[in-house]
Amino acid sequence: MAGINIRKFLNNFGQNYNQQAFQAKGTPNTPAINTPQIAKAPEVPVQNANIAQNISQNLTTNTQNLQLNTLQSMDRAVYAKEVLGFPKNVNEFIYMLQRGMTQTQFNQMFANQLAMQRNSLSQLQAQILAQLQGLATSTAKEMVNIQLSSQVQGSLRSLEILSGGMINLNQISQLLQTNGKDAITKLIMSMTEASKAGITDLSQMKEMAKLINASISIASENNPQKTLKLLLMLYLPWLPLEDGVGFDLEIQQKSENKEESDSILQITISTINYGIIKATLVLESSNSVQVTIDCSDKFPKNELKTRISKEQKFYSMDSVVSFNENKSKEQTDAKQSANVNMSQTTEINPYLLLMAHTLIKHVIEIDNNKTLGVTSHTDEV
Repeated sequence: MAGINIRKFLNNFGQNYNQQAFQAKGTPNTPAINTPQIAKAPEVPVQNANIAQNISQNLTTNTQNLQLNTLQSMDRAVYAKEVLGFPKNVNEFIYMLQRGMTQTQFNQMFANQLAMQRNSLSQLQAQILAQLQGLATSTAKEMVNIQLSSQVQGSLRSLEILSGGMINLNQISQLLQTNGKDAITKLIMSMTEASKAGITDLSQMKEMAKLINASISIASENNPQKTLKLLLMLYLPWLPLEDGVGFDLEIQQKSENKEESDSILQITISTINYGIIKATLVLESSNSVQVTIDCSDKFPKNELKTRISKEQKFYSMDSVVSFNENKSKEQTDAKQSANVNMSQTTEINPYLLLMAHTLIKHVIEIDNNKTLGVTSHTDEV
C-alpha cells in the first residue's frame, strides 16, 4: 500500500474532533468501524465530503493548532488497521486469510463488483426514475448510487467463511511481522510529512509506532496464545493492540488432551456492573458453536442473545446460546478483563474465533453502556 498522506489522514478523522471524547476502557458502537471504503485501498477514505472540506480549510488556516492527540481510541483502532493493511472487520480478515488475499486485492474485488453493477444500471435506473417523478435526474442518480453502495457494504458483512479453512496462528504471526514493518515505514513517512506541514505534536503517531513495534516483537515469538491475543485486541475497537488501560485480555493454554480441547474455548470476562461472566464455546459441527454462559441474574441476557443473533447471521453460523443464572454478587474489582482458555494447537476454527470475538466485544459494550446509563442498546451490529 502507498504511504499515508497526513492531510488525508487528518481529513478522514477530523469529523470526530467535535464529538464527545471516548475513554480508552471502552466506547459505544460507531458506524465508522463497520463502513469500509472499497474503492481507494491505498489511502484512508474520506467519509464525509462536507466535513472533510471544512477540516481541509482549517488545516490551511490553523495548522499549528491541530493536535493528533485528539484522536480517540476508536479512531486509533481504525488507523492501526489501516497502516497494518488489515481490513476493518474480523470476518473480512478471515475471508482474506483463508484465500491468501492482500487488502489491496480484497478491495479491488469489491471495486470491480461495484463497477459491474454500475454498468448494468440502465433498467434499474429507469425503474427508479419512473417512480421518482418530479425529482431531478441528479437526485435520482444519487439515490441509485446510495443503493449500490449499500448492497456492496451488505455483501462485505456476509462474506463466505470456509468452515473447513482452519485459521493458522503461525500464519497470522508472520503477517503481523511483515505488515508491522511496513506500518512502521508508513508512520515514519507520515510523521515527516506532518512535521513539514508545521504539526509539532506527533505523540499520537509515536505511540502507534511504539505499539506496533511491540506487536512485531511479540509476533516474532510464534506463540499461538500470544498471537491470538494480538489479533483479538486489534479487533476490539476501543483498545487497539494494547491492554492494561481499563481492560486486560489474557490467553491461557489448556492442559487437556489435544483431541478434546481443540474444539472448546473457555472465556471468563470480568465486568464492572455484572460481575464475572463465564462462557464455554463448543464447536458442534463445522459451522455450529454451542455457547453456554454463566452470569448473574441482573445481566441483560436477551440483549446479548439479540446481538449475537444479529451478528452470526452474516457468517452463516448456526449456534445456540443458553444461560445459567447465578445470584448477583457485589463486584469488588472495577476493572474489565477477559481470559480465553484454549488448547496449545497452532490452529483455530474460524467460527470459534468469530464467536469468541463477538462474545467479548458485546459483553464489554453492554457493560460500558450500563456505566453510561444505557440500559438497552440493540442496534444492528
